[in-house]
Order: sequence, then C-alpha cells, then structure tokens
Amino acid sequence: MDLAPLPHFERRHRRLDALLQAHLLDVAGADFVRALPRLRRWRRALDRHIEIEETRLLPHVPAGARWAARVYRAEHERIALLADKYAARLEAVAARPPCGERARRRAVLALLDAAHALRHVLEHHHAREEQALAHELPAALQAEAWRRR
Repeated sequence: MDLAPLPHFERRHRRLDALLQAHLLDVAGADFVRALPRLRRWRRALDRHIEIEETRLLPHVPAGARWAARVYRAEHERIALLADKYAARLEAVAARPPCGERARRRAVLALLDAAHALRHVLEHHHAREEQALAHELPAALQAEAWRRR
C-alpha cells in the first residue's frame, strides 16, 4: 500500500469533488433546501481554487508546456459559466420546491442532468492539470501556492 501523500493538484481536486458530491447527494434525495448552501460552499471553494491557480500558478507555466496558461484560463471561465447556470436552476427549484413525489423526482432528474455538463468539464480540466500542469511546475512553487494563508 502506497502511503505517500497525494500530489497538490490531486489532493485539491478530491476536496472539491467531495464538496460537489455532498451537494449532489442532497439533490438526489430531493433535499433542495440543504443542497443550496452546499452548492454555495462548493462554489466558494472552487472560486478560491481558481484564484490560486490563476494568480500563483498559471503565470509560471513554462514555454513549451503541453497546454498554455490560456487553455486553463478558458476552462476556468467555462467552469464558472456552467456553475452559474446550474446554480440558477437550483435556486429556482429551492425557491419554489415542487409539490408531489413525481414533481420532486422530475426536479431531481432535471438538476442532475444540468450538473452533468459541469461535472464533465471539471473532470477533464482536473485530469489536464494532474497529468500535465502538476508535472510542469516546480513542486516547491505548487506547495507554496496551495499553502493556507
């Protein structure tokens, strides 16, 4: 069994994924009131994560890197847009919770469908960072960037 600590990007991505999964479990259970603050918590963590990457890491992407910093920035913008669209859908459902079991199930399905595109982009973005960026930036720089302030 390998007990080595997870690399910086992977560790941070797992934390974000766990927050989003907790939110989606609330959605799956039709607990829209609880799902909304969990989504907001995930979004704050996501925004902080992106801010760290954009200010402390992306300026150091080396020439000849597999993907230029602009690729990561464009993905951050896409993720934020999808997160905003999804949040708006959730807020609408939470503001007017569906009545009846069938309506609740439809709302759950619609929200899970709406979250699918966001999760897909996140999955690919995280993989890109873990497979390329994490290996192209110095470990000391990554450690300093992710250090809590």
